[in-house]
Amino acid sequence: MQPLQYTLAVTLPEDETLDSFYAAGQTEAVSVVKRYLQSPAGQPPLYLFGASGSGKSHLLYASCIYAQEHGLTSQLLALQDYQQLSPRLLDDLEQLDVVCLDNIQAIADDLSWQIAVFDLYNRMVEQGKALVIVANQTPARLGFTLADLVSRLHACQSLQLRLLTDEDKQKLIQQKAHQRGMELGDDVARFLLNRYERDIRSLVSILDQLDKASIVHQRKLTIPFIKSILL
Repeated sequence: MQPLQYTLAVTLPEDETLDSFYAAGQTEAVSVVKRYLQSPAGQPPLYLFGASGSGKSHLLYASCIYAQEHGLTSQLLALQDYQQLSPRLLDDLEQLDVVCLDNIQAIADDLSWQIAVFDLYNRMVEQGKALVIVANQTPARLGFTLADLVSRLHACQSLQLRLLTDEDKQKLIQQKAHQRGMELGDDVARFLLNRYERDIRSLVSILDQLDKASIVHQRKLTIPFIKSILL
């Protein structure tokens, strides 16, 4: 199996796989991503967009994990840090099986990076390789100055992800707790949502902290125990 390759210090969350994806009314999202990764040749790249917390980065990370599990080479680039890097970084990436670009909206003020992404797009399609792109807006709203890149992004398979409701978030953190061998009752899950950070990664970080504490103290996750650990 080929190892994952990284240009930036991007850590893939172990539990953010395609199988663990949960999003509001997006039951088709996983099947769309899987179908594309299994056979990208002849298909346009995948463009995922939505607000922060909608699960788009989860799907991006999961795409890299899926590639690793199937013996494919992959690269994940977090473009919010593009100013520290050269656009030449994208040279020859078409030799990999899967390339994932996160936060593509960050390069809106940099024409050289837009040209580099445009060229990469063309090479990936020509080679029949998988390119997965994540943004916070539709292509027309990214503010890109390179019209040809906007046109290419419009040609992608586009999937909009929507924010989770509070009920969705509750089910999700209960699912993630169960994956860690913990049972999170409805009252405890609602307490966490009401009292602490509401974005999923922060809640998962809290779950990891509680998981360690429950093992050390041999305690179940109750509201009084959570208060004693977190307050």
